Amino acid sequence: MNIATVIKRWADRYPEREAVVCGERRVTYRELDRRIVKAVKLLAALGIGKNDRVALVMDNSIEFLEIYFALTRIGAWCVPLNTRLTTEELTYFLNHCGALAVVYDAAYESKMRTCSERSSSIAHFVSVGTSAWAKAVEYAVAMDAIGEERLIEGVEPSLDDVQAIMYTSGSTSQPKGAILTNGNWLWNAMAMSLMLSPENLFVNACAIPLFHTAGVQTNTFPTLMVGGKVVLIPTANGFDATVLARAIEVERVRFVYMAPTMWSALAKLENLDSYDFTSLSLPLAAGGVVAGTTVKRLAEVLEEPLLYAYGLTEAAPLVTVLTREDALLYPGSVGKPAVTVDVRVVDDKGEEVPMGEVGEITVRGPNVFNGYFNNPEATTQGLRGGWLYTGDLGRFGSAHELYFVDRKKDMIKSGGQNVYAAEVEEVLTQHPDVMQAAVIGVPDEKWSEAVTAVVVLRPGSSTGEKELIEHCRARMASYKKPQRIIFVEELPTLATGKVDKIALRRSYA
Repeated sequence: MNIATVIKRWADRYPEREAVVCGERRVTYRELDRRIVKAVKLLAALGIGKNDRVALVMDNSIEFLEIYFALTRIGAWCVPLNTRLTTEELTYFLNHCGALAVVYDAAYESKMRTCSERSSSIAHFVSVGTSAWAKAVEYAVAMDAIGEERLIEGVEPSLDDVQAIMYTSGSTSQPKGAILTNGNWLWNAMAMSLMLSPENLFVNACAIPLFHTAGVQTNTFPTLMVGGKVVLIPTANGFDATVLARAIEVERVRFVYMAPTMWSALAKLENLDSYDFTSLSLPLAAGGVVAGTTVKRLAEVLEEPLLYAYGLTEAAPLVTVLTREDALLYPGSVGKPAVTVDVRVVDDKGEEVPMGEVGEITVRGPNVFNGYFNNPEATTQGLRGGWLYTGDLGRFGSAHELYFVDRKKDMIKSGGQNVYAAEVEEVLTQHPDVMQAAVIGVPDEKWSEAVTAVVVLRPGSSTGEKELIEHCRARMASYKKPQRIIFVEELPTLATGKVDKIALRRSYA
């Protein structure tokens, strides 16, 4: 079995059930399976086989999914790449993974032409959309030329087969290519189903790019695994909260997973009260602190509380999840470990710390990756003694609920004291005039690092630096308060909606 097997099983059982909706297009499981079979033939005709690497430079679309699953059926490795990358960055990734082929949206063809001059491994370019490039195969034309007869699967599916190289977002360091198997994805989807219930996952709106683990494996595949419907929202032009709100209402969406900045954008819609969100039974957030003002506004229109999850690419990605029941008992936590996952909090020697103390979060389970592609040093550092060392700091509560503290690399050393950026951000976003806040350490002669907050205020607010510093001073130890506050109109974000702290450090260091 592999993840593509799931699509075929539902196509055999419920062929007329809708699988994917994207804009005006609606595809049933029978149609999706048939399109995957044709895509398998196309890829095989290009000479792509087991263990070959094929990169995708594509926005959210039905074509993305059918190619993704077709690659899995022939045992090739899918390498989804961020569409926002520059030509230089794309060339680096294509060369690093040794891509044999690239499937791309026609909008990115100029980048692909440049990449073709700088990469020696790529033998095939496949354009989704009209192309005037002699090197490119037009996907739609090639698919139309393929017959409808059934294809005998080319490889014996296995949970141990590598399915993808997922490059980490690079929020703290140079991106690395995590090697993930079919088994990693299936165990992740199973854990989500067990923790959150298939009913809640049954209709999902995916507004996160599919090239990221959160898009394809937190949003999309768990819903397809339970035979549900995925409502894909294109992301090439950025996140549009109005499009999401309309999709939730029209498609009766039950499950939405987003980063805090995206929930904030939804909460800011002027006509938010006019939408019907009664179908939404599982609003899930991860990747940072959701501002108190955002939580309060969402509580006015959603019938369910905003829940949290913690995960990372290398864990495919779910580690903990805060269920509705636990949200009432353990506010502020990211929930308890998924039923298939072991979690420890350890010190620098790898020894477990007592309950309540801060240490590094480590993870073990069948969802954990196999290592980094062509990077044995990073693999040895990240995987030790059977455990994944996440680089994240956390602490356990008395009921084994996990509290995320900060990224290790985001911890600020100020005047000999440890200051956790996430803690300061949480206090700042409790102020009614603060929409978003990101805290970084800026080099300082006296303090080594000065706690610096970059803040987005609510429109029309006149709150100043002094007032926000006093707000923090009243709610935390004085050494933790920001020594400087920078006001901006918006924070830089990664494609997943997470705040890009590398960009902030580059701008203000």
